[in-house]
Amino acid sequence: MANTTATLGTTETIHPCTKMSMSEYDTLGERFVFDVDLACTPTRLFEIFDDPVAWTVWAPGLARVEWTSPAPYGVGTTRTVWLQGGPAVYEEFIAWETGKLMAFTFVGASEPIWTKFGERYEVTDLGGGRCRLRWSVSYEPAGYFKWFHPWCRPMMRLSLRWFTRRLAKYVTGALR
Repeated sequence: MANTTATLGTTETIHPCTKMSMSEYDTLGERFVFDVDLACTPTRLFEIFDDPVAWTVWAPGLARVEWTSPAPYGVGTTRTVWLQGGPAVYEEFIAWETGKLMAFTFVGASEPIWTKFGERYEVTDLGGGRCRLRWSVSYEPAGYFKWFHPWCRPMMRLSLRWFTRRLAKYVTGALR
């Protein structure tokens, strides 16, 4: 069942998502994991993660990012993200160790696309101003997306891999 709430001065329908636990990032049926070495420190990477505009540059599937909790961010922080084409998702961070680990789960979406969705960012300091990011995206599709997902899955993998390549360029200043 959908809830109706006022968001940014408008009324929209919010379809609740079931919050994920940390263990589900490794067990949900739909899961993508990408490893990328980055030419920045873990601290710098989290500065980029803190910047709402940066997300829309390296992950162009995101139209707008708005932190809905005050900084400093941590466990319990909330954020709203608008995807290209208009859908909005409402996130809650369930893990946050600056420079090491960050994870969020969807708590709702403006479209009934997922029953569960989460992303986990694990960062390893490689020394010498470099780090490695392991990015896990896990979810259960819902509604019409559930039926189209077998055909969308390959494109989703390619898009997410492209985002990691863009992030690698972004951290060096080659992408703005």
